[in-house]
Amino acid sequence: MAVVIWTLVALLTAAAVLVVASSSTGAANPLTTFRRGVRARRNPDREQAAAAQAAAAAPVDLSLADFLRATASEGDGYLNPDELIEDLRGARERAAAVVRPRRDVVDAHDKAR
Repeated sequence: MAVVIWTLVALLTAAAVLVVASSSTGAANPLTTFRRGVRARRNPDREQAAAAQAAAAAPVDLSLADFLRATASEGDGYLNPDELIEDLRGARERAAAVVRPRRDVVDAHDKAR
């Protein structure tokens, strides 16, 4: 009996959260949204019909090796090691420039005590 009560409490809480969330985002009434979805399912627009046709198409059986061979590209990859080294060097210099003045302030503060 306790399980049934807790299940009902959980369902009521979930419904309350959905109502509050939909009203806080400025969305329409949840019942209106549901009805609109049912109507759209019965009479889909062009975009939804095209998506349904694409989803209904037969899948292409292709191995990973064949896919990678077909989509291989020539030229530099995404990461160029020289550019990466330059970026890391610049980041280290910027970090050191920020840390040095702070160390000087801390040292001056410690000497003043």
